[in-house]
Amino acid sequence: MSWLQFTIALETHEAEAFEAVLVSHGAVAVTYESQAQEVVLEPAPGEIPMWQQINLLALFSLDTPIDGLNAALRKLDPSIQRRLDVAFIAEEDWQQRLANHTVRAEFGQRLRLLPKSEMHAAAAEPTPRDKIAMYLEPGLAFGSGSHPTTRLCLEWLACNILANQRVLDFGCGSGILAIAAALLGATVVAVDHDEQAVLASRENADFNGIGQRIETFSLARWELEQHDYDQHFDVVVANILALPIIDLAPSFCRYLAPQGDLALSGILAHQAQRVTEAYAGAITFAPTTTEAEWVCLTGRLK
Repeated sequence: MSWLQFTIALETHEAEAFEAVLVSHGAVAVTYESQAQEVVLEPAPGEIPMWQQINLLALFSLDTPIDGLNAALRKLDPSIQRRLDVAFIAEEDWQQRLANHTVRAEFGQRLRLLPKSEMHAAAAEPTPRDKIAMYLEPGLAFGSGSHPTTRLCLEWLACNILANQRVLDFGCGSGILAIAAALLGATVVAVDHDEQAVLASRENADFNGIGQRIETFSLARWELEQHDYDQHFDVVVANILALPIIDLAPSFCRYLAPQGDLALSGILAHQAQRVTEAYAGAITFAPTTTEAEWVCLTGRLK
């Protein structure tokens, strides 16, 4: 099977309107790429990181009627053809693109991360008794386990989570950390400002058979209901970015139960001191773990 791929060069402020038009006309997938390999490291809390100049890629089945789509795009920009590229993408090419992001890894000699496509094969060859398998769709770096910040968190979780602990995953994204904690025996609350991330976390949790162990919240709902969870979590984990981690220090410490553990990632090595200073007096930090230029800070509430 082949697909029809629309690629549109956009400024950041245009993205939402164009995505809405593409989805309303049948796009089965919409992704963004940087036009200039920009790196976005410090968005404000609650803000969705985005490059200044992006390529929006939308995938359609070949039988999708595109006359209405073209008309809708021209309403947004009468000269849309100057920055629109349409191409056929073979199924093999699409599968290869997914395969390029596939992650197979083991953490803490306890947790195995595998692509969803291997679940049935794993059923025929069961995971060893002392290993726990987690299945995720190959995807973007921060959601699939291929980024150092995610790997650092997964390693810590696999080595430290105990059965029946209460865990808060703040900034859950694809749900990878929440799902790992739940598979390791914890009950989890997963929070994200992006409604699509909340939906993805639910779907991925259900796929792994532990949806009943994870309660998901949008950030707006969490801010209304978080008083029910104060001083209640044995573990708070956040794989976001340094600036929001610093700003959220009072909240994270308040969410922790006495002697609760904190795991923070999404932090560059040169930002680590600023982060630890924000938690000074509240958290006793363990030695830092690192991969490439990224660090994971872990500690315990005093």
